[in-house]
Formats: sequence, structure tokens, C-alpha cells
Amino acid sequence: MDQLTLRPARTDDAPRIAAIHCASWRDTYSNVLSPEFLAGPIEQNRRELWAARLAAPEEARQVLVAESPSTGPAAFLSAYRDADAQWGSLIENLHVSPALRGQKIGERLIRAAASALAAQAKAAGVYLWVFEANQAGLRFYQRLGGEVVERSTSKLAEANGATILRVAWPALDALRV
Repeated sequence: MDQLTLRPARTDDAPRIAAIHCASWRDTYSNVLSPEFLAGPIEQNRRELWAARLAAPEEARQVLVAESPSTGPAAFLSAYRDADAQWGSLIENLHVSPALRGQKIGERLIRAAASALAAQAKAAGVYLWVFEANQAGLRFYQRLGGEVVERSTSKLAEANGATILRVAWPALDALRV
């Protein structure tokens, strides 16, 4: 793959971001999310979500895209600044095209987001939720210094009550580039 660049998402990225999100969920969560959802409704669901989010940006949300000059967006990260008084900013989505995993794209996105958040956030930390069944994702976050600090149940209907884990970094400096 040629050199990836990171940039803020644009409105016209919505279809590609939705496609990456679908491919990532289908690949990673086939044992967590409902097969009926993954077989079809996921596509419209994610297209509508990303079209709406990118058409009406919120000041506190940043969406970064990792893109290749030849293929366009290959991964994305969405973070919400100061989402929680205790835990800080929320990384609400991090998805890399399944064929491109293992190339440190996710790490680059997380570190870039942490740098941007550190410059703007009032709270010092950052956190995310990951399905407990996503052991590869959990190991990835732990390699970056994240710690599991809470266990809960997913509110996503398609997850059928699957367990989720809050992974936190108390200080953004731990992730900055």
C-alpha cells in the first residue's frame, strides 16, 4: 500500500467511511452482532449514520481519515472531546479496512487524535469501549498503554447484551505522537 496520509473527514467521505465501518464490524464482530443485522441492515444503518454526522459536524467531534492516494480512505477514527467528566474524551470509533490491519494505521490514528485532543480538551484522559469478545482489539489497546477500568453491557440492540469493556488512558500524553 502506498503512503497513507491522515486528514479530517469531509462530507463526501461518508460512503467510504460507512463501507469501512461495515467491513470492520462484519470481520470483527461476526460472533457478537446479530447475523441478520450484519447480512444487510448494517449497510443502510452505517450510511445514514455517517452521512448525518459528516453533514452536520459537532464542534466536539473529530473524524480523522487515513487515506491512500490510489485507493482513498482506508481507515478512520471518530473521537468526541470531553465526553465524560471522569474519563475525558471518547474514541467512539476506530476502524481499519480488514485487509490493512497490522500496519500500524490504527496506532497512527489514535496518536494523532490524542495530540489534537490534548490541545483542545479540558479533561486529561481518553477512553473507549470495546467488546470483550474482541480480544485482538483489546490486546492492541493494551499494547498502547490502555487499561480496562470497567465492564458493562452493550446497549446496541444487535449485540444481544454482549459484554463491553471501558479501556482508559488517564493522560492523553501517554498516546501523543
